Amino acid sequence: MSSPTASSDLASPPAAASVAPTSPAFRRLAIAAAVTSLVVIAVGGATRATDSGLACPTWPGCFTGGDFLPPLSGEFVDGLGRTVTGVNIWLEHSHRLLAGALGLQIAALLIWALVRYRRQPGLLWPTVGAAVAVNIQALLGAFVVWNLVQVELVTAHLGLGTATMALMIYLAVRARGPVRAPADPVRARLWRTSLVVTGVLWLQILIGGHLTGIAGGLAFVSDPAMGLFSIGPITVEADATNVAHRYLALVVAALIMSVAARLRRAGVRGAPLTWARVAAVLVVVQILLGVANLWSNLSFLTVIPHLAVASWMLAAMVLVPLSLSGSDGDGSSSDVDDTSTAETAVPAL
Repeated sequence: MSSPTASSDLASPPAAASVAPTSPAFRRLAIAAAVTSLVVIAVGGATRATDSGLACPTWPGCFTGGDFLPPLSGEFVDGLGRTVTGVNIWLEHSHRLLAGALGLQIAALLIWALVRYRRQPGLLWPTVGAAVAVNIQALLGAFVVWNLVQVELVTAHLGLGTATMALMIYLAVRARGPVRAPADPVRARLWRTSLVVTGVLWLQILIGGHLTGIAGGLAFVSDPAMGLFSIGPITVEADATNVAHRYLALVVAALIMSVAARLRRAGVRGAPLTWARVAAVLVVVQILLGVANLWSNLSFLTVIPHLAVASWMLAAMVLVPLSLSGSDGDGSSSDVDDTSTAETAVPAL
């Protein structure tokens, strides 16, 4: 006759016993990759702001297929036949080198996940997704050079870059334990709301990137308050995109402020409120930088911070729902993966 202990052991799900705890080193590598992705986005923004996207006219090398150490100084000709300096060349080339470093980090995470965490879909599939995204990013980078910075390719490049950053942040948080909707109904509503706001912010970043690509940032430079008190006339794509970017900026600002206020009123403290407040501060800084872009006629001194702050704001907003996730929304959870429906069955938006 079997003992109660033996019966209890037999009743345990076999999968749970085979799941390995997540290594702290895996989480640290995911955090490092998230930081690298933010640096890649910032350097990419600097490359665009200084019009250095074609300073290295070939790919993957700079001036030849295997030219991975371009000259430090001198004057050279870019992909459009324009004269460029060593600063332009090294901005573009540094962007490629950093993107390569990010690719190596994600490759290491993928191998790690395949070897140790292949039975934990919450870790495996985000890593696979990031690996696919970063490889598509590399191809898009090549197509951008080969197609002389075609606007649609550049916008897609930005979209995938920010999505990869978000996946790395998710992976770093997920390495601590399962990520799921909080059980508390109030926190669950805040969780869903913050997800929607994060998606709207990502859309705004893409519109802003497209606006830069079509050189529409100064479409209404003589009317800096346009969008607050008046609209128009809208005659070309640059005008329409500029108006959309301005109005959506106001919507994003209101939504982020609302998330922070609702978290405070609901009594949510700790990481969720902190990250929401960080995003709220950054959105104010971002609007001021947008105004400074008009006053400076899109000086790289204001455009570069404008692009960088956008990625920081997105990172902060990604961390809001992730901080609300877990047991009772406090972010605490065990290191053992829960592959049951508790992790995957979350309320629909």
